[in-house]
Amino acid sequence: MSKKSKKSKKSKKSIKPRRVSSTSHIGGKKTEISRRPTSHQSVGGARKGKKPIGTSSEQPTPAPTSLGVAGAVGATAAVGAAAEEARQARLNQLQSQFSDLQNEMALTSSNAELAEMETTLSLMPTELAELRTRGYVFRSFLENKIAVLSEKWTQMQNRVTTEVTRHQRELQRDADAAERALQAAWSGSSTQISQAEGTIQTLESKVRAAQSAISAIYAPLKSNIYQTKQQIEEIKQLLDWIDEASFGLHPAEDPVAACRAQYLEREDEGPEGILFLTDERLIFERKEEVATKKILFITTEKEMVQEMIFEVPIGQIDEMKASDQRKFLRRKEILELFFAPEADLSGATLRLINADNEDWVTLIGRVKSGEIAKERTAPKDEEVMEAISEAPTKCPTCGATLSTEIVRGMREITCEYCGTVIRL
Repeated sequence: MSKKSKKSKKSKKSIKPRRVSSTSHIGGKKTEISRRPTSHQSVGGARKGKKPIGTSSEQPTPAPTSLGVAGAVGATAAVGAAAEEARQARLNQLQSQFSDLQNEMALTSSNAELAEMETTLSLMPTELAELRTRGYVFRSFLENKIAVLSEKWTQMQNRVTTEVTRHQRELQRDADAAERALQAAWSGSSTQISQAEGTIQTLESKVRAAQSAISAIYAPLKSNIYQTKQQIEEIKQLLDWIDEASFGLHPAEDPVAACRAQYLEREDEGPEGILFLTDERLIFERKEEVATKKILFITTEKEMVQEMIFEVPIGQIDEMKASDQRKFLRRKEILELFFAPEADLSGATLRLINADNEDWVTLIGRVKSGEIAKERTAPKDEEVMEAISEAPTKCPTCGATLSTEIVRGMREITCEYCGTVIRL
């Protein structure tokens, strides 16, 4: 074997890992524990106190890349674009609000209301004259009421015109200031936008105040005009119902009022129709559509049922009672009537529809007492009234003395002895 081979073997032997033993005392006995050196001790003979390469826990800070810089720039640009978009949206909203206020400054809503009031008032005399021609003789105050409304309208119209001109002049100054602030905001900072916003809000408050001030001038007159219009419409409806009724009026009998109602035969059940009040009688006429054919609970055919349910002379109404019933958040206007013993019915209970029961109690009382005659535009037929006042005291058939009291609205009496009906 050559020297070089021996040397090579010797070198390999020198790097062979060797066991390191240490002594430990376990349970009072000496024990040798052998261990192998770690890799950094066995390879290259690591120096004492030096950390091996590649075992450090500290990681080097990566150098910034071109991609990270581009992302940061892009994010900044996106934020800027969003801010500018929000700014433009805010300015556009202010511009729209200002344009709306410029239109409202003309106080056109008040002008439209005034024009409608004028038209309504101008038609009233003709409408009322037509109702008088059709035979309505009560509410004589309506002619004078319309005349007073027309006079007040002329006075109010002049005042409103003056006030509208004054408010428009004052609002124009505020509008000019708001327009200047808005123009500055388009090219200015967020502070100037806030200033424009405040100026426009001030203008809006003043426009609303001007509208309220103008409305307050004509509000009472407006209420009276439309209340009078409703009275005329009620009379027109009354005469239309009389024309369609299944019964006729007596000679010289004049209608006073009417409303839709339900005749309550039981708690909530009974026919619906029209309650008529004349200067002589109280009449309830059934007038409603009823199902004549159903398929699977679905009505397929209907017919109009119209018939008089009861009539009572106004003088035979002894007592009236108005009461309100509430059920399922709804109020029912109940009118209870109690009749004299001579009447065909002892009484009736009605649910008024779109009418006030207390108003009806008052109106029936005025008719019964004769006070309603003060509202007549023409006196009652004298011949008819004379015939009623000269009612017979004896039955023309059996000769019995008639003890029936003649009350307002009676046009016939029945002899209680022989049953003869005597026309008055």
